This record gives sequence, structure tokens and C-alpha cells, in this order.
Amino acid sequence: MTSQIAQPLSRKEIREIARDLRKALDLENEPYFPIMPFVEGILPRIDPKFELEILSKDEMHDFHGLTFPDRHQILLREDVYERACDGKGRDRFTVAHEVGHYILHIPSKIVLAKLEQGTAIPNFMDPEWQADAFAGELLMPAHLKSLKLLHATKAEKCNKKRENHCNGSPVDRSNILCKGT
Repeated sequence: MTSQIAQPLSRKEIREIARDLRKALDLENEPYFPIMPFVEGILPRIDPKFELEILSKDEMHDFHGLTFPDRHQILLREDVYERACDGKGRDRFTVAHEVGHYILHIPSKIVLAKLEQGTAIPNFMDPEWQADAFAGELLMPAHLKSLKLLHATKAEKCNKKRENHCNGSPVDRSNILCKGT
């Protein structure tokens, strides 16, 4: 079986690449990454040869997206493109996944290899795993997940303090600020 193998990249290395991209765009601490404006407006400025092509379901068949880094091209199925523009998470992830291929998998970093049957490509060398990891890190970086959890923990403590101050009776919390946490 012939497979594609990518230059080895750890999750940490992929995280750094995604974070560097966010930093360059001054989006390092923004929870929402504007993937469609990036693909349609910023990526063509970074790479003037870049082309985004939207194709019908008939043309794309079962493929949601395809990336050809050597041709500077990402193809998206029309319905995926439309839902990504509407902010649908799965489709935003698909677009970010294709951007991952575009950034990580230039032709010099991909090789074809004939593997013995039953041999699995290690994740850190699997282009699909790498593109998934990149998409996740770009759309929801680890450092922001930690902040989100921290804020959730503070909110829980805040709610408990409010309940204690109100002797457990129901309270409209929409206009109460919790201080000192």
C-alpha cells in the first residue's frame, strides 16, 4: 500500500506554528479565529499565487476539501464553503484543516512510501493527523482553552459566593458582579 508520509511534527511543534500565525495576525489571544476572512483575504496577500476554488458537490464528490500546495490551491465543496461562511464549526474546521495542509505540507515535506500491509503511519508523520491538529490549534489554541477553564472555575466560585450571600434563595444573577475572585 502506498501512503503519504509527512515530515515529522509533534503536537507541540504544530501548536507553535498555529500560534505564530495567530501572533502575526495579532489574534493570539482572540478566542474566535476568522478562518474565512483569512482564507479569502489574508492568505492571498501572503501568497499572491494562492487560489481558493469553490466547486459543486458533483465536482467534488465525497471530498469536502482538497489542497494542492504545489499548485497554491485549496478546493472547497460549495456546501462546506457556505456553512463555513455561516460560522458552522465542523465546516470551519474543514477549512482550517485544508489551511493546515497548505502551510505544513509543501511538496518537499511530503514523501510517498510503500508500506507493508497492516503498517500504520505514526500520527506525528501522518499528514491528515497533522492537518487536524493544526486546525484544532488554530481554531481553539491550548493556551485559550486553559484561560476558558480558569474563567469557568472563577465563575463557579463566584456563583457559590453569591448563593452563600443569599442564603440559598433564588437570585437574578444577571446584574450581579462578583468581586474579589
